[in-house]
Amino acid sequence: MRGFFRYVRQLAAGLRFRLLLLVLITSAPLAALTLHTAWKDRRAEMAKWQERAEDLLRRVQKEEQQILGATRQLLLAVSESAPVRSLDPDACNRLIADVYGSYPRYANLGIVTLDGEILAAAVPAHRRPNQAKATYFRRTLAAKGFSAPDFALDPDSGQPVIRFGGPVLNREGGVQAVVFAALDLKYFSRFGSEMAAYLPKGATWIEIDPRGRILGRYPRPDQWIGRTLGDAALVKAAFAGGGDLNQRRPKNYYAFASMKSGLTSGEVAGILSIPRQLLFAEANRALARNLLALAIAMLAALGLGWLGGRMLVLGPMRRLALSTRRLVAGSNGEERPLARTRSQPDELAQLTLAVHRLSEALEQRESDRQQALAKLRQISSRLVQAQETERRHIARELHDEIGQNLTAAEMHLQAALRSPESGLERRLEAGIQAVERVLAQVHDMSLNLRPSMLDDLGLEAALRWYTARQAELAGLACRYQGADLEARLDSVVETECFRVAQEALTNVLRHARATCVEVKLRVDGGALRLSVKDDGIGFEAGELRKEAVKGASLGLLSMEERAALAGGGLEIISSPGTGTEIRAWFPLRWRPAEAAIEVYE
Repeated sequence: MRGFFRYVRQLAAGLRFRLLLLVLITSAPLAALTLHTAWKDRRAEMAKWQERAEDLLRRVQKEEQQILGATRQLLLAVSESAPVRSLDPDACNRLIADVYGSYPRYANLGIVTLDGEILAAAVPAHRRPNQAKATYFRRTLAAKGFSAPDFALDPDSGQPVIRFGGPVLNREGGVQAVVFAALDLKYFSRFGSEMAAYLPKGATWIEIDPRGRILGRYPRPDQWIGRTLGDAALVKAAFAGGGDLNQRRPKNYYAFASMKSGLTSGEVAGILSIPRQLLFAEANRALARNLLALAIAMLAALGLGWLGGRMLVLGPMRRLALSTRRLVAGSNGEERPLARTRSQPDELAQLTLAVHRLSEALEQRESDRQQALAKLRQISSRLVQAQETERRHIARELHDEIGQNLTAAEMHLQAALRSPESGLERRLEAGIQAVERVLAQVHDMSLNLRPSMLDDLGLEAALRWYTARQAELAGLACRYQGADLEARLDSVVETECFRVAQEALTNVLRHARATCVEVKLRVDGGALRLSVKDDGIGFEAGELRKEAVKGASLGLLSMEERAALAGGGLEIISSPGTGTEIRAWFPLRWRPAEAAIEVYE
């Protein structure tokens, strides 16, 4: 036993143990960095969760504004129709039934007389009380205009609804009846179809008013909307900004956001909750992987240090010590102290320099690769977002704007047919104006998507027309100098050149604060050259290029990618106070590159 302890003491005092201890000490910062990275990952996940809650509430606010506008337009159109003005019960019921079939988001539509009795309703009432004491009814009569929305329970179905009211005015401007619309909260479920993709499994989104009533929830909205949230501490934290709720409830993590609501009095709050183990699951997995890799690396380093220390350090040191002892003992010098005594500092210095240069080259290449990859990811992500945004915009335009105008035109024409003796000319003019607005909206949408002139007349004519149109809309002085193209160019070159010019002009209108824009298109040196120049405020081109690579400027990346796609290039010349010039060039003959990716059917 004494021999074992003596061996341990000798081992602890030896050079090999010190080398291994040095390995452990140098590995300690890596362990600390790994833990710090895990902490930063958790903080990042918490910040993303809070941003997600705020984003959800912003979407809710945008949807509420659309609902409020559409409902007011609907009530206005109904209140101005001839059947409603005449207060004929049969005609009113027919009108309400026709309108109700086109709006599934409403639980009911109807007309109430001044004594509170329901004259007409889309949904037959089994036990419909007098509406004289209803909040929306009293607010409408008091304001002689549209009333603020009123949260209530439908007396027949018991389902939660938000009721809107609007006045029916006579020729003298007095209120002769009230039209109402009840918005079905279960239909208005806060983009439930998108929630499954937006929230991870196990997460919960709740929207409440100051009384704790649930206006929206995911998942299972049908079981919760209209009920009262029984957790008073959670309701208080939601409107107070969170407080120490996350410290007092370690199992779940909560993110809160609040805003003014147009569908209920006061503010509404959004509560986004998720079990902490789900929120930090990826960070925990990354930490486990990093710790495992660090442990394996440390064990490998200790093993290599143990073996390498004996071969590379202890062996030469022992031979040196043996030779030294022999010299001290009076050796005649016939035996050389070391097998090799000549060092090679030059070779080691050259190797160190070569490794340093190689490291720099690899770092530069990795940096370039990461920038290119980040740029590609940004473009791909923004492209998908832009595509979905454009689709939602077109769908919203078709439904909200064009659909509403067509509905208004239909109602005016129906009213004219039913009551030809009452304001026929005014009804027809209103219907014609609604149809003209639809035609103008469709025409603008078509031009914004792709001008037909580009396909019919070519690049030069389309670019001349578009430049003049944008300058006229923005009130800019415009100078256009076109190229005399002998023949049509390839469709890819024409399309990409037009899109680069379109993006450049859009940036001038949005950011340049210019008074004049100059567009030139010419053929020079076997290439098609485009120049878009303004006299605006300008910017630092180098700084914008760095921000664009980080994803802050999709327009710059889009122009560069479009020019590269057609086999050309792009150059930006700008400085603060001197305006901006976008120069792009394209080949006159476009040849698609060979596909670098195999396609499997």
